Amino acid sequence: MEVKSDKVASLCNREVLSLLDELKASTKQNVKSGNQLATVVYEASQYLQNLNTGQSEKNVTDLLSALLQFKVQLTYNEKLMIVNTLPRTSLELSLLINNYDDRLTEEEIQELLDIVAKNSPEPT
Repeated sequence: MEVKSDKVASLCNREVLSLLDELKASTKQNVKSGNQLATVVYEASQYLQNLNTGQSEKNVTDLLSALLQFKVQLTYNEKLMIVNTLPRTSLELSLLINNYDDRLTEEEIQELLDIVAKNSPEPT
């Protein structure tokens, strides 16, 4: 693969899964593509499907919208990690947010966990 633009932001797992699904559909039409690419695409898509089972594009959009409304300013990478990992406890959240103890109060931590729970599928 080649880098088409070096000024592109990181993608969340759901966006990567969508791109892999598109790639799978296009490689089925293009028989000349090697088996190695098909294997990599298959394995990566299986991993991402199992990682956040049931997470839809609407869940991601709703979660990001809610994080934008959150009273504490989160960085792009913090939001991306929250969307990808869907933290359920304050310990998981503390691993994703820089200066966690200094930036968030207990109420804000609980509010953030509630936002994640409300805008994501139930864990399996």
